[in-house]
Order: sequence, then structure tokens, then C-alpha cells
Amino acid sequence: MQLNKNSSYVLLYLLRGAVSAAEVNKHTPEIDIRSIQRALGRLTELWLVDRRGPVNNPMYSINYEVLLTANVPGKLLEDENRPESRFNHGLIDWLAQTSPEKLRQTISRSAATPKIKHSKMSAKGLAYLTVELSWKSSALEGNTYTLLDTQLLITEGIKAKNRTAFETQMILNHKNAIGFIVEHPELFTDQITFATVEELHKIIGDNLGIAKGVRKKLVRVSASNYVPLANPHQLRENANRILGIVGRPTDPFTKSLLALSLIPYLQIFEDGNKRTGRMLANAVLISMLGKGFSLRKVSARELALAYLALYEFNSIEPLSKILRAELS
Repeated sequence: MQLNKNSSYVLLYLLRGAVSAAEVNKHTPEIDIRSIQRALGRLTELWLVDRRGPVNNPMYSINYEVLLTANVPGKLLEDENRPESRFNHGLIDWLAQTSPEKLRQTISRSAATPKIKHSKMSAKGLAYLTVELSWKSSALEGNTYTLLDTQLLITEGIKAKNRTAFETQMILNHKNAIGFIVEHPELFTDQITFATVEELHKIIGDNLGIAKGVRKKLVRVSASNYVPLANPHQLRENANRILGIVGRPTDPFTKSLLALSLIPYLQIFEDGNKRTGRMLANAVLISMLGKGFSLRKVSARELALAYLALYEFNSIEPLSKILRAELS
């Protein structure tokens, strides 16, 4: 059994605060109450929600321990009529209250996390990662530099013909961000400050027309029905909470996955959030394990669907699978 259309719609309303069939029905008059009750029954059988209270008027709450690693079918993520989703304080509360060890066990339940011995990254390994990550991370943002062009730019300083100055700058910003990470490993092994994340974002967005610091306006995520927070004070407050969550685990994989997921989820900056999340996740692994990841074999579509699962259904399982594959 897996999520279907009706159960996914009902789940989205539960994530927005509904706690009963009647409350869900207020938002979805096109779905009759019996269908909503059946959907709630399916969600209960999948352990995605917990049921409590009297039989004739039960209440429902999200089971984040299961939801965090749930598989959300791609067709549900591509359903253009799915309900709007919003920043979920309940998810952040659960992550903040859950012990690092339980969180590690939850994340590794569906598949074992890679066991990687710490080693000092060689100069050759660093050069390889710099080229691969700069190219792929930029390509995921629509940059048309080829892998060869990226190598020539980074190693020889040769700018590719028929490429814009914007694209060239984006590649170089990734190179500079990796340089910053390698020069300051102590910033990424324990608690990570907002000043450190701001600096990474500043480097990533240098000379690209991206405003620095906490955004002051509403943003929307392309191809998603997710609406992030809009208030700058709430954004700053939740940035501290998220970095507190990222800082708690001692397991590098868990820490890196949380960085990869939660920085884009908050959307604290006007632009460059996914790039900043990728660089922060790499910074954790480079500093703690002497190893990074480039996402070279991951398609833009696969990554986009993984982020949709996070933004709208609060599942980090697709991103976890991608990161496990990168590190295996």
C-alpha cells in the first residue's frame, strides 16, 4: 500500500494543521467525508498519522518518524492540482526534540548509511571535486558550461566562448566557496553559525545580482505549491533553530543530509538557497570525512522531485537516497 491521490491531499491538510476529518473537509469540499475518512484510514495503516480519541470523532496527528523517510510517488509530486503546502513548524519542532541518535536511526532505517573512514583529501581529489561540483551545481541552475569548459576555467583560467559572464562567475563562485570550506574546516565540524552560512551564500552569489542576508520579501519555489515563510524575523529565528538541528548530530551523513535538506526548505535567502545547502552539506563531509559529493550522476528532474517531496510532504528520503548513492 502507498499514498494515493486522496490520501496525499488529506496528508497535506494535516501538515497544515487540520486534526480531524471534518476540518479536512472544510478545505476539500470536492472530496466527500467518507472518502476523507477512508484516506485517513489509509494514512493510519501506513503509520504516517496517529489516531486517537473516540471512535466516532477521532483526531489525527503526524507521525514524523515515519513521514521523514516516506516514499512519495512521483505522480503525486507532479499533480498540478495538489493543495498548497506551507513551512511546517511541527516538522522543525520534531527535529529539534528528537535525539541525534534516534534521528540517525530513523534516517538509516530504509537503507544503511555509508560507512566512510575519515581521510585527508588529497590535492588531486580536491581538484577533481572542485571541477565536478562547480560544474554540476551550476548546471542544476541552468548554467550551460560543459564539464570540459569548467575544468579549463578552473585549472587554466580559460573562459569558454559563447558563454555569458554570469555563467562564468557562477562557476568561479563555486570554486571560491570550496576554497573557503577547505581553509576553514573548523567552522563545519560542530555547531555551524549563521554567520558561516551567510558567508557561504555571499561567496556563492558574488556578482550575480543576489541580495545578501535574510530575504525581505516573499519567494515562491519553481514548479512547487510550497509557500515558505515571509517574515524576516521568523526566517532569522528559524535559521537559528535549523542550524541548531544540523549542529547536534555527530554522524557526518546525518549532519550533511540535514544541511542539504533544511537550508533550501527554509528558503532564508532571496536566491541561491539550494546552492548554499549543497555547499554546506559538502563542507560538513569535507571537514569531517575528507570527502565530498558532486551529484554528477543525478538528473535535474530527479533532484527537483526529491526537493518537492521535502517541501510539500516533509520527506527527506529521496534526498537521503541521492546522498547515499553519492557516497557509496
